[in-house]
Amino acid sequence: MFEKFSIQEVSRQIQAGEKSIEEITRHIPCHLHINSLEDFSVIETDPKLIEYFDIDIQELNKQGFVFLQKTVHPQDLVNAVNANLEYIENQDEMTHVSFFQRVTYPSHREKLYYTRGKVLDDKRILNLSVPVHDLELFNQSINDIYENVNFIKENLERFSLLTKKEIEVCRYLCGGGSLQDVADAMGVSIHTIKNHKINIYRKMNVHSFFRFYNFAVKFKIHK
Repeated sequence: MFEKFSIQEVSRQIQAGEKSIEEITRHIPCHLHINSLEDFSVIETDPKLIEYFDIDIQELNKQGFVFLQKTVHPQDLVNAVNANLEYIENQDEMTHVSFFQRVTYPSHREKLYYTRGKVLDDKRILNLSVPVHDLELFNQSINDIYENVNFIKENLERFSLLTKKEIEVCRYLCGGGSLQDVADAMGVSIHTIKNHKINIYRKMNVHSFFRFYNFAVKFKIHK
């Protein structure tokens, strides 16, 4: 997923003719647009941006750089142009260019984007723009996965100590019922459930329901 989200992989797919801009933007939370290396005007873009600005591609091409001047914050546009010029001059050392830009829609709503660009050929550069809010959500999901993996690696040995019966008890305990409720559901005595709980907490090395529940959630053994 992360590889396919990169500007390197996206540009490769477009250069190879494997996917179109429209196909790619169906699957990742971004806008794709191809700009001219001569004046950075928009040559091609995904249908979502065309719809947002209520403009057809012919008119967009006709307006050229003027369109960017009307929609991108002036200072952000200067920064973007300067970043692109530096990138074009130093492609051997730089794999891509990146910058932030505030874009104003016809509704007067402003949105902040993080953009990465990569040269396609001697006339065009491909840009991948992600709304910063979506980027934060994307990065958070990656961080959550990373943290879960680390927790699982560190506690896998403890998890392997649990028996199938204890895992079943875990699922019932996570439901929030009383020990008697769990005993009734499993058709055993409350004394048996108490012993299971003591053994589960010992194996997990936890001393509170919160720690127990966190462990169960990480290993997906909760109901």
